[in-house]
Amino acid sequence: MSEATVNNDAVSFSDALKKALYLGGTLFAVTAVTGIILGFVEHYTSQAIRQVELAAKNEAFKNVMPIAQTFEAVDPVADDFVIDTVKGKDESGSLAGWCLTVETKSYGGPLQFIAGITKDGTVKAINILNHSDTPGLGARATEPEFYGQFTDKTTLPLKVIKGDAGNPDEIAAISGATITSTAVTTGVNAAVDYWSRNLKGAE
Repeated sequence: MSEATVNNDAVSFSDALKKALYLGGTLFAVTAVTGIILGFVEHYTSQAIRQVELAAKNEAFKNVMPIAQTFEAVDPVADDFVIDTVKGKDESGSLAGWCLTVETKSYGGPLQFIAGITKDGTVKAINILNHSDTPGLGARATEPEFYGQFTDKTTLPLKVIKGDAGNPDEIAAISGATITSTAVTTGVNAAVDYWSRNLKGAE
């Protein structure tokens, strides 16, 4: 092999190495910049999502505790059903009641709602937050005809029945969705029990 051939091979290898390093560096830079951009997008997108979720929750708090003007988060006690506790205060700053976020297991999976409980233990109202139940069946839990049955309930615990509810402690099941109806009712009873054990008499 001639000296010229060796030199040419060395130059070719050197050029190839430089190209590889250049391409590798470019790829690394593009990947790094893309990662940073995606990180910023994820950060601000997740913030926007949290703000939307917070706004939805604040609206739900007002729905279940209309007399309250302000809402204050309270550290929840570990519980099988209640996952979040919020104290509602009226215009004068006095306790109006509690907004308890409840999670139960329904037909399609977890079902979350907020139960408003006044300081005397009345279930003021509930507001379904999310569910995975069947449209036209369990999903009808989000309709006033069903969730409205929990408004101003004082005769507790509640029980689910098929057909029309004739007594104060009865909740008429959604036709074809007894599991969903029972899940919500169980959650409401659990919220009242939680209030009785942890919040009754608190200010």
